[in-house]
Amino acid sequence: MAQLATPRPPPRRLRDGRLGAVFVLTRRVGFRDAGGGDEPVGRVVADFAELVAQSFVAAMVVLLVFGVVTLGDSASSVVRLGLVLVVPFGFGAAVANRLLGETDAPIEEEAFPHNLAVFTLGAVFFSFPIAATEEVVVIARNAGWPRLAVVVVLSVGVVHLVLHELEFRGHRDRIEGRTHFLQLGTAATAYVVALAVAAVLLLGFGQFDDRALTEWVQLTVVLGFPAAVGASAGEVVL
Repeated sequence: MAQLATPRPPPRRLRDGRLGAVFVLTRRVGFRDAGGGDEPVGRVVADFAELVAQSFVAAMVVLLVFGVVTLGDSASSVVRLGLVLVVPFGFGAAVANRLLGETDAPIEEEAFPHNLAVFTLGAVFFSFPIAATEEVVVIARNAGWPRLAVVVVLSVGVVHLVLHELEFRGHRDRIEGRTHFLQLGTAATAYVVALAVAAVLLLGFGQFDDRALTEWVQLTVVLGFPAAVGASAGEVVL
Protein backbone atom coordinates (compact mmCIF):
# COMPACT_ATOMS: atom_id res chain seq x y z
CA MET A 1 0.00 0.00 0.00
CA ALA A 2 2.77 2.40 0.89
CA GLN A 3 4.38 1.78 -2.49
CA LEU A 4 1.24 3.08 -4.18
CA ALA A 5 1.69 6.39 -2.40
CA THR A 6 5.28 6.96 -3.53
CA PRO A 7 5.77 9.54 -6.28
CA ARG A 8 5.68 8.15 -9.80
CA PRO A 9 5.10 9.80 -13.17
CA PRO A 10 2.60 11.15 -13.87
CA PRO A 11 1.45 11.71 -10.23
CA ARG A 12 -0.94 14.56 -11.04
CA ARG A 13 -2.76 12.50 -13.65
CA LEU A 14 -3.17 9.60 -11.25
CA ARG A 15 -4.39 11.88 -8.49
CA ASP A 16 -6.85 13.68 -10.75
CA GLY A 17 -8.06 10.33 -12.08
CA ARG A 18 -8.78 9.08 -8.57
CA LEU A 19 -10.69 12.22 -7.63
CA GLY A 20 -12.53 12.12 -10.96
CA ALA A 21 -13.68 8.58 -10.22
CA VAL A 22 -15.02 9.73 -6.85
CA PHE A 23 -16.85 12.63 -8.54
CA VAL A 24 -18.53 10.29 -11.03
CA LEU A 25 -19.43 7.97 -8.17
CA THR A 26 -21.02 10.86 -6.30
CA ARG A 27 -22.97 11.92 -9.38
CA ARG A 28 -24.29 8.45 -10.19
CA VAL A 29 -24.79 7.01 -6.72
CA GLY A 30 -24.75 9.89 -4.28
CA PHE A 31 -25.47 10.12 -0.60
CA ARG A 32 -29.03 11.39 -0.78
CA ASP A 33 -32.27 10.58 -2.53
CA ALA A 34 -32.95 13.24 -5.12
CA GLY A 35 -36.58 12.19 -5.52
CA GLY A 36 -36.07 10.80 -9.02
CA GLY A 37 -34.76 14.01 -10.60
CA ASP A 38 -31.32 15.36 -11.41
CA GLU A 39 -29.58 17.09 -8.55
CA PRO A 40 -28.31 20.67 -8.93
CA VAL A 41 -24.62 21.02 -9.73
CA GLY A 42 -24.00 22.76 -6.42
CA ARG A 43 -25.48 19.84 -4.52
CA VAL A 44 -23.35 17.36 -6.44
CA VAL A 45 -20.20 19.38 -5.73
CA ALA A 46 -21.11 19.58 -2.05
CA ASP A 47 -21.70 15.82 -1.92
CA PHE A 48 -18.40 15.25 -3.71
CA ALA A 49 -16.49 17.40 -1.22
CA GLU A 50 -18.24 15.69 1.68
CA LEU A 51 -17.46 12.23 0.31
CA VAL A 52 -13.78 13.04 -0.26
CA ALA A 53 -13.41 14.62 3.18
CA GLN A 54 -15.13 11.76 4.99
CA SER A 55 -13.19 9.12 3.05
CA PHE A 56 -9.88 10.87 3.71
CA VAL A 57 -10.56 11.22 7.45
CA ALA A 58 -11.70 7.59 7.72
CA ALA A 59 -8.59 6.45 5.84
CA MET A 60 -6.33 8.46 8.14
CA VAL A 61 -7.96 7.02 11.25
CA VAL A 62 -7.50 3.44 10.03
CA LEU A 63 -3.92 4.06 8.89
CA LEU A 64 -2.97 5.69 12.20
CA VAL A 65 -4.61 2.99 14.30
CA PHE A 66 -2.86 0.20 12.41
CA GLY A 67 0.47 2.04 12.41
CA VAL A 68 0.74 2.30 8.63
CA VAL A 69 1.37 6.03 9.06
CA THR A 70 2.75 7.83 12.10
CA LEU A 71 2.80 11.41 13.31
CA GLY A 72 6.45 11.61 12.27
CA ASP A 73 5.78 10.90 8.58
CA SER A 74 6.03 13.72 6.08
CA ALA A 75 2.80 15.50 5.23
CA SER A 76 3.22 14.83 1.51
CA SER A 77 3.52 11.06 1.93
CA VAL A 78 0.55 10.98 4.30
CA VAL A 79 -1.60 12.98 1.87
CA ARG A 80 -0.58 10.78 -1.07
CA LEU A 81 -1.44 7.63 0.85
CA GLY A 82 -4.74 9.15 1.89
CA LEU A 83 -5.60 9.97 -1.72
CA VAL A 84 -4.80 6.40 -2.72
CA LEU A 85 -7.49 5.24 -0.28
CA VAL A 86 -10.07 7.92 -1.08
CA VAL A 87 -11.48 5.89 -3.99
CA PRO A 88 -12.02 2.55 -2.16
CA PHE A 89 -13.34 4.33 0.92
CA GLY A 90 -15.57 6.51 -1.25
CA PHE A 91 -16.90 3.52 -3.15
CA GLY A 92 -17.55 1.75 0.13
CA ALA A 93 -19.40 4.72 1.59
CA ALA A 94 -21.57 5.27 -1.48
CA VAL A 95 -22.36 1.58 -1.97
CA ALA A 96 -23.17 1.19 1.72
CA ASN A 97 -25.51 4.17 1.49
CA ARG A 98 -27.26 2.69 -1.54
CA LEU A 99 -27.47 -0.94 -0.39
CA LEU A 100 -27.83 -0.46 3.35
CA GLY A 101 -29.86 2.74 3.41
CA GLU A 102 -32.96 2.91 5.57
CA THR A 103 -36.19 1.83 3.90
CA ASP A 104 -39.83 2.16 4.89
CA ALA A 105 -40.40 -1.60 4.62
CA PRO A 106 -40.17 -3.45 7.95
CA ILE A 107 -37.20 -5.79 8.20
CA GLU A 108 -37.26 -8.79 10.48
CA GLU A 109 -34.10 -9.16 12.52
CA GLU A 110 -32.97 -12.62 13.52
CA ALA A 111 -32.79 -13.02 17.28
CA PHE A 112 -29.96 -14.66 19.20
CA PRO A 113 -28.63 -17.28 18.50
CA HIS A 114 -29.89 -17.23 14.90
CA ASN A 115 -28.10 -13.95 14.17
CA LEU A 116 -24.77 -15.67 14.86
CA ALA A 117 -25.00 -17.30 11.44
CA VAL A 118 -25.59 -13.90 9.85
CA PHE A 119 -22.61 -12.42 11.70
CA THR A 120 -20.50 -15.35 10.54
CA LEU A 121 -21.45 -15.04 6.88
CA GLY A 122 -20.71 -11.32 6.85
CA ALA A 123 -17.39 -11.80 8.62
CA VAL A 124 -16.29 -14.52 6.19
CA PHE A 125 -17.29 -12.42 3.17
CA PHE A 126 -15.17 -9.45 4.28
CA SER A 127 -12.14 -11.20 5.76
CA PHE A 128 -11.66 -14.23 3.50
CA PRO A 129 -9.85 -12.30 0.70
CA ILE A 130 -7.53 -10.70 3.26
CA ALA A 131 -6.68 -13.61 5.54
CA ALA A 132 -3.97 -15.12 3.32
CA THR A 133 -2.19 -11.84 2.55
CA GLU A 134 1.17 -10.78 3.91
CA GLU A 135 -0.23 -7.39 4.91
CA VAL A 136 -2.00 -8.96 7.90
CA VAL A 137 1.30 -10.34 9.15
CA VAL A 138 3.19 -7.09 8.59
CA ILE A 139 0.59 -4.95 10.36
CA ALA A 140 0.32 -7.37 13.29
CA ARG A 141 4.10 -7.52 13.66
CA ASN A 142 4.53 -3.73 13.70
CA ALA A 143 1.40 -2.67 15.58
CA GLY A 144 2.32 -3.36 19.21
CA TRP A 145 -0.07 -4.22 22.03
CA PRO A 146 -1.26 -0.66 22.84
CA ARG A 147 -2.18 -0.09 19.21
CA LEU A 148 -3.91 -3.47 19.00
CA ALA A 149 -5.96 -2.57 22.08
CA VAL A 150 -7.14 0.51 20.19
CA VAL A 151 -8.02 -1.74 17.24
CA VAL A 152 -10.24 -3.84 19.52
CA VAL A 153 -12.07 -0.75 20.80
CA LEU A 154 -12.38 0.63 17.27
CA SER A 155 -13.75 -2.68 15.99
CA VAL A 156 -16.49 -2.86 18.61
CA GLY A 157 -17.24 0.82 18.06
CA VAL A 158 -17.64 0.37 14.31
CA VAL A 159 -19.98 -2.58 14.83
CA HIS A 160 -22.08 -0.54 17.25
CA LEU A 161 -22.23 2.38 14.82
CA VAL A 162 -23.33 0.21 11.91
CA LEU A 163 -25.96 -1.69 13.88
CA HIS A 164 -27.37 0.96 16.20
CA GLU A 165 -26.31 4.50 15.32
CA LEU A 166 -26.17 4.84 11.53
CA GLU A 167 -29.60 4.74 9.93
CA PHE A 168 -29.05 1.69 7.76
CA ARG A 169 -31.73 -0.85 6.86
CA GLY A 170 -33.64 -2.12 9.87
CA HIS A 171 -32.20 0.56 12.17
CA ARG A 172 -35.49 1.26 13.95
CA ASP A 173 -36.14 -2.43 14.58
CA ARG A 174 -32.64 -2.98 15.97
CA ILE A 175 -32.86 -0.19 18.56
CA GLU A 176 -36.55 -0.40 19.45
CA GLY A 177 -37.00 -1.42 23.08
CA ARG A 178 -33.28 -2.05 23.60
CA THR A 179 -31.13 -0.28 26.14
CA HIS A 180 -27.66 0.95 25.28
CA PHE A 181 -26.28 -1.91 27.37
CA LEU A 182 -28.08 -4.49 25.23
CA GLN A 183 -26.94 -2.73 22.07
CA LEU A 184 -23.32 -2.87 23.22
CA GLY A 185 -23.84 -6.52 24.10
CA THR A 186 -24.96 -7.23 20.55
CA ALA A 187 -21.94 -5.36 19.19
CA ALA A 188 -19.61 -7.33 21.46
CA THR A 189 -21.24 -10.60 20.37
CA ALA A 190 -20.73 -9.72 16.71
CA TYR A 191 -17.09 -8.92 17.44
CA VAL A 192 -16.50 -12.23 19.21
CA VAL A 193 -17.94 -14.01 16.17
CA ALA A 194 -15.66 -11.93 13.94
CA LEU A 195 -12.61 -12.91 16.00
CA ALA A 196 -13.58 -16.58 15.79
CA VAL A 197 -13.97 -16.34 12.02
CA ALA A 198 -10.63 -14.54 11.74
CA ALA A 199 -8.86 -17.20 13.80
CA VAL A 200 -10.33 -20.05 11.75
CA LEU A 201 -9.38 -18.41 8.45
CA LEU A 202 -5.86 -17.63 9.64
CA LEU A 203 -5.46 -21.22 10.80
CA GLY A 204 -6.79 -22.55 7.52
CA PHE A 205 -4.43 -20.41 5.46
CA GLY A 206 -1.43 -21.46 7.56
CA GLN A 207 -0.79 -18.03 9.03
CA PHE A 208 -0.36 -19.54 12.51
CA ASP A 209 2.31 -22.01 11.41
CA ASP A 210 5.62 -21.71 13.30
CA ARG A 211 4.37 -18.68 15.26
CA ALA A 212 3.96 -18.15 18.99
CA LEU A 213 0.60 -17.81 20.72
CA THR A 214 1.10 -14.07 21.16
CA GLU A 215 1.48 -13.73 17.40
CA TRP A 216 -1.72 -15.70 16.91
CA VAL A 217 -3.55 -13.16 19.05
CA GLN A 218 -2.02 -10.22 17.19
CA LEU A 219 -2.95 -11.65 13.80
CA THR A 220 -6.48 -12.41 14.95
CA VAL A 221 -7.03 -8.89 16.27
CA VAL A 222 -5.81 -7.35 13.01
CA LEU A 223 -8.00 -9.55 10.80
CA GLY A 224 -10.80 -9.17 13.32
CA PHE A 225 -11.33 -5.56 12.25
CA PRO A 226 -12.51 -6.25 8.68
CA ALA A 227 -14.30 -9.35 9.95
CA ALA A 228 -16.19 -7.19 12.45
CA VAL A 229 -17.17 -4.74 9.72
CA GLY A 230 -18.43 -7.67 7.67
CA ALA A 231 -20.36 -9.14 10.59
CA SER A 232 -22.23 -5.90 11.20
CA ALA A 233 -22.85 -5.38 7.48
CA GLY A 234 -24.19 -8.91 7.22
CA GLU A 235 -26.75 -8.20 9.93
CA VAL A 236 -27.95 -5.17 7.97
CA VAL A 237 -28.03 -6.81 4.54
CA LEU A 238 -29.17 -10.38 5.23
